[in-house]
Amino acid sequence: MTSTFVGGIDYRVTEESLKDRLNIIMLEECLNIDNECRVFTVHGGADTIIPVVAAHEFAKVLPNQKLQIIEGADHQAELASLVVYVIKETLQISLL
Repeated sequence: MTSTFVGGIDYRVTEESLKDRLNIIMLEECLNIDNECRVFTVHGGADTIIPVVAAHEFAKVLPNQKLQIIEGADHQAELASLVVYVIKETLQISLL
């Protein structure tokens, strides 16, 4: 399967890689992240693919995580442009 992502970048998802991703248990994978690693999670509040409660569960597991819920954003289209905005805003605050 080939898709075109926002910005015109083509990417390929094979059946094998899709099956691998479906078998990932994210909370277990999070335990492999070093406690010193900073994690910034942005999640859409209106996401129907991955419920926002999942983001809150990750926040409990990751000690050095900042969670940003974007109210009204879904899983992809709305969230993508808002992620760029939040990152820019966060960087500006950090530089002050």
